Amino acid sequence: MKKFIIVEVGSTTTKSYLYENNTIKELDMVVIPFKADYKKDNRINEYNKKMLFNFIKSIKEKNIFVYGTSIFRNLNNIERESWIKEFKYNTGFDFMVVTPDMENEYTVYGVINDIDYDAKIAIMIGGGGSTELSIVENGKIIEKANSSFGAIDIVESYPDLKEDKATTDYDFMINETKKLVNVPKNKADLLVLAGGNYIYFYEELKYPIEKNKFYKDVLQPYCIDRESMDIFDKKFFYDMSLDEIGKRTNKDSWWRGTRGMRICVEALVQVLDAKYIIPTKINMVYGIAEILKNK
Repeated sequence: MKKFIIVEVGSTTTKSYLYENNTIKELDMVVIPFKADYKKDNRINEYNKKMLFNFIKSIKEKNIFVYGTSIFRNLNNIERESWIKEFKYNTGFDFMVVTPDMENEYTVYGVINDIDYDAKIAIMIGGGGSTELSIVENGKIIEKANSSFGAIDIVESYPDLKEDKATTDYDFMINETKKLVNVPKNKADLLVLAGGNYIYFYEELKYPIEKNKFYKDVLQPYCIDRESMDIFDKKFFYDMSLDEIGKRTNKDSWWRGTRGMRICVEALVQVLDAKYIIPTKINMVYGIAEILKNK
């Protein structure tokens, strides 16, 4: 029986997962704004480093595998090597920087591994500093279209998205964001959201999600049509209190970036002409676990 911990260190959110008995369980999460603070300091913030080191040290398990995404792959070679050595010195563990292609393939595996669906599916891997997109058909990736922007970039462009209620025009933000998208050649009726806990978002805000009517997968239980999502997104932006949601859920920092992610999602929906959205909490950890368990 194999048992290990996988830690995913993103531009904004760091999460830990337990693999045991062929299942993956999400453990702790901490908000560490690596990308936002890097832009201010032009280097990895010292306080953010300490937060991450302490987070790793708090994990009571010997087998820990740590993977970094967006901000870490944007470091130059000298910065990256220095960071990897510093991380090893302070934690005793290796730090693997994941390329966009690796993140795509690991996450796509988690989405398509157990489903029976032959038509094209678009899989969005949303992050704080990047947006990866794969088009899958018959279980194989037929196109990749990665873009170098994410939820944090959108929030920085429209700071009112972090306020209690947004004020910037919704359609304006969508149209401006579409200009940043690396547009794929292929279209897809289904857009699967991966790379974050989208199921939690939709459930917590009581979006009108329904049972996934396209295929069965315990990790992808819901779908929502494009029009319903658009209506409720606008309510979330302009009618719901972000202050109240953050206080009620005790995840205020996480919620401050969610409107930025909604803009990213809607921009891709329009570019792809998607008809339905399938929220998941699948990320690259599912593909990584398959590799690690067979070592």
